[in-house]
Parts: sequence; C-alpha cells; structure tokens
Amino acid sequence: MHLFLVITESTEATAKLPEIPPLTESAGEWHIASERTEFMNSTIFNRRRAGLLLPVYALRHSKDFGIGDTRSVRDAIDFCEERGFQVLQMLPVHETFGDHSPYNPISSRALSPALLSITTEEIPGLTQEIIEQAAPESWLTQLRTGNVRHEAVQPLKIQILQTAAYRFTARTERSELHEEFEAFQQNEADWLGAYTLFRLLIREYEGNTQWDDWRPEHRTYEAASNWLLQHPARQELELLRSGFAFAQWVGWRQWKAVREYADEKGVLLLGEISFGVGVNSADVWANPSLFDLEWSLGTPPLAHFDTNKDSERWGQNWGLPPYRWENHRSTSFRWLRGRVLWARQFFHGCRLDHLRGYFRSYMFPWAGGAAHVEFSTLDEEEAAAKCGGRLPRFIPGPDSDPNAAKLNEMQGREIISQLIDAAGDMDLVAEIMGDLREYMERTLADLKLANLSFPQLEKLPDRSLTAPASLRELSLVAYANHDNAPLASLYLHLKNEAANNPDSDAAKDFKALLHFAGIDGDYPDFLDSDLLRAFQSALFATKCRLAVLMSSDLLGIPMRFNLPGSYGRGTWSDRLELPLDDLAKHPVYGPRIEAAASLVRQSGRLP
Repeated sequence: MHLFLVITESTEATAKLPEIPPLTESAGEWHIASERTEFMNSTIFNRRRAGLLLPVYALRHSKDFGIGDTRSVRDAIDFCEERGFQVLQMLPVHETFGDHSPYNPISSRALSPALLSITTEEIPGLTQEIIEQAAPESWLTQLRTGNVRHEAVQPLKIQILQTAAYRFTARTERSELHEEFEAFQQNEADWLGAYTLFRLLIREYEGNTQWDDWRPEHRTYEAASNWLLQHPARQELELLRSGFAFAQWVGWRQWKAVREYADEKGVLLLGEISFGVGVNSADVWANPSLFDLEWSLGTPPLAHFDTNKDSERWGQNWGLPPYRWENHRSTSFRWLRGRVLWARQFFHGCRLDHLRGYFRSYMFPWAGGAAHVEFSTLDEEEAAAKCGGRLPRFIPGPDSDPNAAKLNEMQGREIISQLIDAAGDMDLVAEIMGDLREYMERTLADLKLANLSFPQLEKLPDRSLTAPASLRELSLVAYANHDNAPLASLYLHLKNEAANNPDSDAAKDFKALLHFAGIDGDYPDFLDSDLLRAFQSALFATKCRLAVLMSSDLLGIPMRFNLPGSYGRGTWSDRLELPLDDLAKHPVYGPRIEAAASLVRQSGRLP
C-alpha cells in the first residue's frame, strides 16, 4: 500500500519539520507561498560563470592507480583556475559495485575508496613498502593504460587502506589523528555503523552484495549486529570493520582538503546527489522501510535521449528501489537531509539528479538489468501476464490526470523544500530538462531553484531553438553531460541524417543547431576547431548564470561517459587520453583549450 501525502493538524512527526510555505488553492491550481532562502544561489549562481565537467574517474596523472583520484582533482582545480573556469563539476563520488555506475551506489554517504589518492602523506599509517608490495610499478603501469579496470583497481585500493588502517590502529602511542578518527566515527555513527557492517558482510560473502541471498542472521542490520556480538572471531572481524571506517575517514579528510584547495584557488566545486541508491546498498539493507522493494525506478521512453535498444520499448529501468515517502516524512526526512548535509562539507554546490522523481516516480514491476532485457520484446499484454497484471506506472500518478498532477506538485514541493533547507549556503541545480509540466516550471520559479538547460532541447513549435539570450537566467547551460552524446557525435549524427532526408525532423534540428551557433552558410563535414569555437561562443553568450563544457566538448572529441540503459562490465570506465596538463600541450587539443579560455574572458564570465 502506498500513502504519499499525509496532512494532519498536529502530530509529533510534523511538529519536527522545518516550516514549509503553505499550499493554497487559487483558480483551481495549487501554489506555494515561498520566500527566497537566505543563502540560495549566493555561491555559484550569484553571477555569470563558466565551468568544466570532468568525471573524477576519467582524470589522469603520472602516479595514479589506473583511475582518477583526489590528487587529479587538485590538478583539475589548477587547470580551471589558470583558464578562468570558476566551477569544476563532477559526477557523484560515492562507493559503487557491479556496473560501478555513480548513480547506483552501495551507500548514500560512503565515499569511493577507488577515488582516493594513495600516498604516504595523505593516508595515516601507510608506508612506501606497503604500496610497493601491494602495487608494484609494473602492475600500475599496466593499470594506467586504457580505461578504468574497476575489478582490479577497487580491491587493490581497499587492500592498501586496510593494511594502513591496521598499522595505524596498532600503534600504542596516541596522537591527535587517533582522536580525530574516533571523533569521526562518533559524529557519523548514524550511517557509518551500518555501512561498515554491510561492507564486512560483503567480504564474508566474497563480494556478493545481494543481501536477500545472505543467511537469515545477516539479512537485517539488527540481526547481523547480534551475530557479530556472538561471533568467536569477533575481535578480528571488528578490526576489519574498523578498516572500512578508516577508509571513510581518509576519504572525508581528502575531500575536505580538496575543498580547501579549491577555496585557495578561487574555484567552486559542483558535486552531485544521485536520486537513488542501489537495491543492494547499505541504506536499503539497514533501512528497508524507507524503500519499496517490489518496484524498480526508471523512466518511460524519452525522445531526447539516445539509449540502448533494450530501452526503446519500455524506457530506462535503473533497477533502483523507489522511496516510500510516507515513511521518510514520519522521520522528518532525516535520511534525505543527511545526504545533503554530508555533501555540504565537500562541495560549494550540488546537482540534484532526476528532479522529476521527487514529484512523481516512474516504476516498473520488474527488476532492471538483465530482467529488463527480457521484457524488451514483450507487448503490454505479455508483460502484464508475467507481472500479475501490473504494468509500469507513475506514482502518485500521471500528469495527464489533473488530480494526480496536483498531488505530484504537492509532493515535489514538500521534498524539494527539505533539500533546499538542508543545503543552506550550498547552491543547488536541478537536473530537469526538456518539456516541463507547468507545475514543474512554477515550482522552479517559486523556490528559486536553478535548473539544467540543453540548448538543443529548448525547441519552439517549428523546431527552431530558443535564442541564447532567451534561455532561463537561473540555470546551468551545457550541450551535454554524462548521459548525452557530445557535440562531435551529435553534429555528425544530425548532419548525416539531414543528408539522407533533407525534409526530416533531424534536418530541421541540424539547421537549428547550426543557427544557434551563428552558422547559416557552409558548414564542415565534422566538428573542426572553428565550428567547436562557434558552439562554445554561443554557449558562453547565453544569459544563463553557469555555462559548462563537458570535457569532450572542451576538446571536441566524441567521448561519452554513458549510454543510458547500458550496464555491466566496461560501463562508466572511459578515461581522458592524457593528463590535463599534457592535453594543454597537445598540438590539436592545446589550441582548442586556449581558445575556450579566451572565450571565457571575452564573454564576461570572469569577475
């Protein structure tokens, strides 16, 4: 049973909630009386700026372990500062398993050990001997070639961190660092205890995160805690568990240091809060009442996304468990607010993934991944027969139903208000684009929430694009992010489609995209440096407060980081060809980087 909106005059749960502007009904529509949050839009979105989107795992430096890390983020901060990019945007940096999608984390808080810098200076207890024994240079040289090998890199770093933790905690002499580690564990106990026990059990089951397949005494946090208390090897297991807490403390210290370094350089960090967590996550295992384990989150087919073939019929099935918002409400949204408060320590702003999902969720009665593939060839009747008559649906309801749309708006405003309140002086930007329902646009305006704008999706009825000067000012404008084809691929696709069928919608879209960049005459066969500069210039010329180039659109290359609907080994692993400093010296990429930096200065996006 789902209950999505509960309004009572006085209950203990509602009494604890921060004051939320009241909903009023006028002319048959719901409105919210909202005042601007004291700090909202005062950090990143207080003026026009330029930024770069660089996924951490895709970065390189000469001493990395086959994946980008906090050191390479500091290098990226230097790169941005030297070229006038005042904002560095990243994807979520939480710990992952399986397909290693940053949007399918095994914890809503735990930082990815794979993204930590492995040096004796940054990890207490670590020695050069430990590093050389675990990761000989010959192996690291191999790991640094090509894309990220998650299956090798993550276990390697966890092994090194566990060894350093054992050496650190075994010291008989006490230090300020020991006191800091103990304080960290106490301050983060509300999530860290369940996470470390969950990680210990993953080790017990040799990497299997599917906790519903574990033994009964391990399937709940309470039962597993009792099991550990009575275990004959408890002391050894607690030591391993402490190692996982140590890794999170090290991550906390490193990311705090990254934030401090960014402050020194005048660069603002834009992180991201993923919409959901994995069904096989510490959060779901420890707090199952907050999630609906009978359904799976996703989206219906989206015309503005290119996806894999398995997503064409039914849409994207992320395999994530939907939220039971009625249970979150009964706890004053403590879990949700905690995620935001945690992110505030590391980032000046955060992108809110899948904002539409806070209004209403699209839910599948079957699992994601391989299970979704099985349904890709079925029609509605066949799919319903396999699911007891159930089909994918919106909850609370479809926007086409006026009454359901009101409930969707009320739910979204309540939840988003909680996010804004918890964010304080950390700016938020909503990942919501394409055709918006009227109530969604109204909510963004009333709550003064910045949103994401893709120029190629801002289409008028004749398929022309909204002029650069007419895009919403309070927005992050970009041509692509991790889910979208970069300019080099988009341009080639539309050009070829237009050549094959001059009367097609693709031909109109191609002409509109060129016009947006100020190209109304001849155009090249591929995205050359001049055309790339024209596209970048048009993006920076918008009145949008933040204009961001994904790394691919800075360099003019077809690299994309995700094809929606894809999963499994090899996803979320693409890396840049070279470290950023070497790219700046490259005979092709170097001039393109400097041309983009020149456009930043010319567009008035510097103080």
